[in-house]
Amino acid sequence: MNTSYHRSQKSLGQNFLVDGRMQQRIVEACALQADEVVVEIGPGKGAITRRICPLVKGLIAVEKDRSLAALLAHEFQQPQVKIVQADFLKWDMSLLPEGVVVVGNIPYYISTPIIEKILAHKDKIRRAFLTVQLEFGLRLAATAGGKDYGSLSCFVQYYADVQVLFKISRHCFNPQPKVNSCFVSLTMKSKPEVAARDERQLFNLIQKAFTQRRKTIVNALKKTVGQERLMDELQRLGIDLQSRPEDLTLLNYIKLSNTLVV
Repeated sequence: MNTSYHRSQKSLGQNFLVDGRMQQRIVEACALQADEVVVEIGPGKGAITRRICPLVKGLIAVEKDRSLAALLAHEFQQPQVKIVQADFLKWDMSLLPEGVVVVGNIPYYISTPIIEKILAHKDKIRRAFLTVQLEFGLRLAATAGGKDYGSLSCFVQYYADVQVLFKISRHCFNPQPKVNSCFVSLTMKSKPEVAARDERQLFNLIQKAFTQRRKTIVNALKKTVGQERLMDELQRLGIDLQSRPEDLTLLNYIKLSNTLVV
């Protein structure tokens, strides 16, 4: 059975990485250890799967496409490899061992939900290495003051250290997407540098701020917090009242949120 005859399904966001040198670069960047278990999201035709398989203790490849999952199950019959036909977003991760490494070329249209699921299971996951749209990767890793910095940056960086490792040309894929990609790493934090007293409030505050990112932080949040109280807390924290939402660091937002918890 040969995966090369499989036609990509646009509805599943399938863009297969076909450049051999880039496949190898990705696997080397993961620096996988012989005692590790890898969960591969969307193995597709198995290009990365074949390279990872000999390097690790266990490999669980989660593929939504039924025909590809069947082809992969036929090819990979080693005891340490398990092919799971499932939608990763619906797949139960609760039985995974601790310290898993996640690797995946994830569809652009569901990148955020996949990241959210990975972070929701950070107690099981040590690191994640993901091929994502370049613009999305830059948003994940962005720091305060830049145009890419936003609520997504803060949310992800609260739980993980994020790095854009390298860019990947759209010419490395078949079919070719319209945009370039990048390879990012997420290393889970055992705990945040400063913990939020109420994480839901923190992320709600950040999201409300960035929905009005062209306003000053005072004007963006005064309806949520109350102008006088907000100005007092910002001044106490040494934050310029003329700052815009993208000027505040994640630490600024955590400290601000913590002072507002009743």
